[in-house]
Amino acid sequence: MTVIKIKSAILLLISGILLSCAIKYIPVETGGVRVENDFAIVKTDEFVLVISNKYWIKDPQNLTDYFTTFYVSIRNRTEKELSVQASDFVLLDENGNQFDAVLPEQILDLMLPKELGFDSLLDMTPEERQTRENWQDAKNDLMYEAFHFGKIYPGAKKNGFVFFPRLKSENKKCKIIFKGKEINFIREG
Repeated sequence: MTVIKIKSAILLLISGILLSCAIKYIPVETGGVRVENDFAIVKTDEFVLVISNKYWIKDPQNLTDYFTTFYVSIRNRTEKELSVQASDFVLLDENGNQFDAVLPEQILDLMLPKELGFDSLLDMTPEERQTRENWQDAKNDLMYEAFHFGKIYPGAKKNGFVFFPRLKSENKKCKIIFKGKEINFIREG
């Protein structure tokens, strides 16, 4: 077994242990918000929003150390394009502190290991090439699984993760606001 495979196995084990201790927020049913299988569902004339505090379990594995992640699905119920921007999402902690959505491109800038640099592949050791390949896989996961802001065509839907700066562990509740609709969450357990 190579050193990289051993390190990857150790990181995966540690991530699994940390994930089992991670904080999860579950939605609260309120007027206009239905809850089903830990998903909050909000229906308006304009859209259907389905949202849940879901853990990021893909690469990069340590993303949940820095971000609070919500899985979101939005269906356009109108006959015209629906614009959904990062600024349409707000996360409030229990003290009313506001956190704005972080774009996947910003996450990549923050998470890119500095040691990867932009050296020629020919100058890299096999371990460095493998590290670069692993990072490329993580980048692909992030770009594929993240919610992509922009237009949603009539009758269409978009799904993916929306990322916020990580909430402090002492928060017992939080709130997502999307286009003026509030979804309350309480800490599980």
